[in-house]
Amino acid sequence: MRMSKTPVIHDNNERPGPVKKPALWKRLLAAVLSPLVFLVLIELVLTVTGYGRPRGFFIPWKTVEGKVYLSNAHYCEHFVPNELSRAPEKCALDAKKQRSTVRIFVLGGSAAYGDPEPAYGFCRQLEVLLSAQAPQTSFEIVNAAVTSMNSHVARRIAQDCAAHQPDLFIVYMGNNEVVGPYGPPTLPAGLYASGAFIDAAIAAKKETRIGQLVANVAVRARAPKGVERKWLGMEAFLTSQIARADAKMQSCYRHFSRNLRAIVRTAQRSGAKTLLCTVPTNLRNCAPFASQHKNGLNADSLAEWDRCFDAGRDLELAGDFDAALEQYEQARKIDDGYAELAYCMGNCLYVLGRTDEAKAKYTQARDLDTLRFRADSSINAAIRQAAKDLAGRGAVLLDLESCLEDRAKDGLLDASFLVDHVHLNFGGNFVAAYAAAQAIADLLPQAGLSGVGRSERDLYDLCRKRLVYTAQEKYRLAMVMYRRKTLPPFAGQLGHEKELEAMREELFALRRTMKGQNEPEADYVGALGEAPLDSYLTVRYGDSLVTAGHLRDAIELYRKVLDAQPFSMKVREALAQALARGGMQNEAVKTVTSDLTPYRYSRKEALLMLGTYYVKAGMIAEAQAVYQELNEIDPENVDVLVNLAAAASHARDFDAMKRYLDKALKIAPDSVQATINMGNFYAKKNQPAVAQQWFAKAVERDPQSELAHIGLGIQSLLLEQMDKGAEHVARAAELKPDFFEAYQLLAALCAQAGQPEKARKYAELVALFQP
Repeated sequence: MRMSKTPVIHDNNERPGPVKKPALWKRLLAAVLSPLVFLVLIELVLTVTGYGRPRGFFIPWKTVEGKVYLSNAHYCEHFVPNELSRAPEKCALDAKKQRSTVRIFVLGGSAAYGDPEPAYGFCRQLEVLLSAQAPQTSFEIVNAAVTSMNSHVARRIAQDCAAHQPDLFIVYMGNNEVVGPYGPPTLPAGLYASGAFIDAAIAAKKETRIGQLVANVAVRARAPKGVERKWLGMEAFLTSQIARADAKMQSCYRHFSRNLRAIVRTAQRSGAKTLLCTVPTNLRNCAPFASQHKNGLNADSLAEWDRCFDAGRDLELAGDFDAALEQYEQARKIDDGYAELAYCMGNCLYVLGRTDEAKAKYTQARDLDTLRFRADSSINAAIRQAAKDLAGRGAVLLDLESCLEDRAKDGLLDASFLVDHVHLNFGGNFVAAYAAAQAIADLLPQAGLSGVGRSERDLYDLCRKRLVYTAQEKYRLAMVMYRRKTLPPFAGQLGHEKELEAMREELFALRRTMKGQNEPEADYVGALGEAPLDSYLTVRYGDSLVTAGHLRDAIELYRKVLDAQPFSMKVREALAQALARGGMQNEAVKTVTSDLTPYRYSRKEALLMLGTYYVKAGMIAEAQAVYQELNEIDPENVDVLVNLAAAASHARDFDAMKRYLDKALKIAPDSVQATINMGNFYAKKNQPAVAQQWFAKAVERDPQSELAHIGLGIQSLLLEQMDKGAEHVARAAELKPDFFEAYQLLAALCAQAGQPEKARKYAELVALFQP
């Protein structure tokens, strides 16, 4: 019997109606909040997992003696790509400042940092002078200046420094406002004009882990595989030209002024005073790095300008300065905004004794320079105005520009105080530090600085003695500066070859003075007696001991300092090199990979450092073993492959040499070092024509490579292309003034050509530089 189904009765009132959508404002809110919540979650995950670099300029570190704060070596990577980032000087601050300590922070770029050698820079000399005048007080001069950084960075460094009981900030900056982070060339005019936008961009990249992640991904995406991106110095900014008339320059000055004021307010809140320094720059010995014509000139006007300028240059070089000025004046009437024209007019006026007019032209040339590596008149005016406006907030002006000009011949800053466009030499840094010490005596009465009890000359000698500034060091730094001057943008300046010639003569004179002299051991011992933990002096003294064959004494010296300052990477590197020289490579690696320092190397970094050291020390077998291990770690590292090829060449394993070079050039076809070594390969195989082609490629890729020129010169001589060969050998000697092998060749060529005087001159240089 079939059961009937019970009918289901539907009540229309119970039927679900259409789903009511949330209000529009709620949907919009969800659309906005959802990605924000997602980003916050990512930020939390990255924070919990420890991703990213420390945000602060200082990082806390525990030692046996207690807690210290160390400078963050990667701090500037928050603002610029790694290859443009420079590490600050490694310094350590006790977590608790002693009552007898006066703590002074120095902010700025490379000039304040002490380039080319901070061991003799402004900060170091200031500490010597202050300590000499108030021995009962402990002065900590914290070098918080960083190469290539500007006020956008210094403002934030000041905020971090303010947490460490400062007594004084010294602000010595202004050269990098255009070429530094977030300078005018980096952003469109509309965005660059907004200080709020720049602040937000910095905060997004520096203060958030997501910002760091995005930046790191972008860097890895653009980095060529197997090629280490390297610091290029001023060459990295050759495309950053900007004219004085560009509207973005006014925004630049406004941002600089705003950042200065922010630093002073930060100092005031921390209870510290601020010393605002004007920026001295080289006017007379530094031609503009780049010039641009004003807009709107037609072809006929440009042609006439060129004719007048070229005629003026010919007359100037011939010594007819009045006639040259007449031609330059005709060019000026067409276009008065070309920096090189103003500089040439300044040169003529100076020779004619019209120094006030010359100074005005030199200043105009600097201000018109479109590669703006020097603080211009508007930058110094902003510093003076800030000091005036903020005097009630503890800001005081230190007019270093005027101070140095008062001591300069004819009131024109030149090579007597500066090694290049902005960096002071030892004497210039002394004058700046001496002026700062006098200002500090008035600013900080609690420091107990007495009136200067010694003559200025005695204090200069004291700095030289305490920092062991010797003839050897003067020569070494002169060689560093010479090499720098062979590279762009210096290589493109007016009068560049004449300047290099004068520098070579100075180098030869310095070499004659120091040749045969030993490093003054007694001076090191005396200086270290005053400052036993000074890492600069420790490393230099230890290096002199190693050179003299006292390896054990050097190792003992380094270990003694590391017992007190285990975080000192400078001393660790020196100890590792000494251990490696003594055949203790494993211990050397452990020394620089130790977890007792936050600056510790990875094993790869340690091996790269040791490989470089072995090559310089001539320890080829050891270098080869290191680079073979590195090749296993990173088989596509071009530098490693090139060094393996060089080691194979030394062992006369030419098949291996060719194999390594082929691989290197496949990864990086434009590698200059690989190209040079391929030239060496064919030279070893007695194929001068092929070798010449490779060396010619290397010269084309890097005209400032002395190794490329010497290789091309030698192969050309072998092919009996005597003039070409001599030209490139001579160029190699110009690029490397201590290149005694080049002088040997030149001496032989001159003797063969019947030029006994030239041959004798080159033979003397061989004797002067031969080890």
